[in-house]
Amino acid sequence: MTTKSQKSTTTFYYRNVPRKHFRKQPYPMRAPDSSGDGFVCRINVYEIYAKNPGLLLNNDSQDSNTQNFNSLNKLVKDIDQLPIDHQILNCKNPRIIWDKTKSMDVSREDGYNLLHIKEKSLCSKLRLTPSTYLKAKYNILKAAQQFKLEGKDFKKSDAQKSGIDFNVNKASVLWNFFNQLKWV
Repeated sequence: MTTKSQKSTTTFYYRNVPRKHFRKQPYPMRAPDSSGDGFVCRINVYEIYAKNPGLLLNNDSQDSNTQNFNSLNKLVKDIDQLPIDHQILNCKNPRIIWDKTKSMDVSREDGYNLLHIKEKSLCSKLRLTPSTYLKAKYNILKAAQQFKLEGKDFKKSDAQKSGIDFNVNKASVLWNFFNQLKWV
């Protein structure tokens, strides 16, 4: 018999790394819901849609998608009517100075296929959806055309006021982009 009491030390391993502490309960448990009467009701949503798959087809969202697509096509046609040369995008490589945030993936947005490769990278860097970019492009270029007809110079501040609904700094970058292409 030993006079000293011996403590057994057990080393627990978590992902092959020894740990000194361990959980009292190896599996965490949720606290019971105190608001109910103890009954749990589970609904299998997949059964509902399996019985009636027509519920998955929401006609309102399809109508809005086709309306959005039609409005973007109309907007592109309006942009094409403006006196600008889109072929210059193949020749020139305008600089985009915008280092504020990470780029955004806009490849799954509506109107992505309507943009030039350089416009796609501009939208990505500025974190603009293609539809927002096309609206801003139309508003800025239309305002620039109006200023030319009146014999005035079109400045950055005019581009910022031309009916865009996002940050004025992004409007300045758009003005620089269009100015490098000689569109404004």
